[in-house]
Amino acid sequence: MFKDTQSNCANFCTEIIDNTDLKDLKKSFVEILTHDLKTPILAQIRVLDMIVDGKFGQLSNEQSEMLNLTLESCNYMYTMVATLISTYKFDIEEPELNYSHFNIIQIIENTIKKTELFLKENNIKIVIIPEIKNPIISGDLIRLTKVIQTLLFNSLNTAFKNSIIKIYLEEHNNNFTVKFESHSGYISPEKIRKMFQFHTCPTKKYDKIGTGIGLFLVNKIIEKHHGRIIAESSINQTNVLGFEIPKEAVGKFYYENCV
Repeated sequence: MFKDTQSNCANFCTEIIDNTDLKDLKKSFVEILTHDLKTPILAQIRVLDMIVDGKFGQLSNEQSEMLNLTLESCNYMYTMVATLISTYKFDIEEPELNYSHFNIIQIIENTIKKTELFLKENNIKIVIIPEIKNPIISGDLIRLTKVIQTLLFNSLNTAFKNSIIKIYLEEHNNNFTVKFESHSGYISPEKIRKMFQFHTCPTKKYDKIGTGIGLFLVNKIIEKHHGRIIAESSINQTNVLGFEIPKEAVGKFYYENCV
């Protein structure tokens, strides 16, 4: 009987898919993720934050440790759901970029501050090497900030302990380049190609810093800026992740926001 029920459900789902426009399915999927998953997870995170902060009374060390682990797990799930929503929205809606002028070095420095604990625990140092005349660039501030976070976090998560990550800022003709150079294991060209495909992969542990958004979406954002992703790996265990975009906006400025 169970097999019959399972088969009927599968046939029903197949029928829905066969008779529904793929774009409508994706839109429905995004709505389900947003309302049935993202919103409840965010509510859980806010409550856990208040409990951990002692808003409802003092916690023992054991209680605090367990709640922090639970909070970390919820944040991880929230990031995954937010990544899926952003990815599908990019695919469905082809959103316009909100161009503005902003200081790229300030964005990088603010991102580094979020990793201070991880850097200390793994004895990793970060050096910014600005080979540029002016740190002000044009682009979608929110989306490029997420790109920088993701590329830096990925570089940190694979970097060897006791190593140095170098962040190069360069100008070539009319293009602006940001590159994160780290010391980590060699990555084959095939694996590099798969890194930017839309897929999910298991995380072995939660003590890695969050990636913010996936590399697939990073690539989409850079393509939308009329740029390209940089991903290189050499056998001497030096890896580079980065991007190159035009210095001047290739699109309409919706607002001005110099930071």
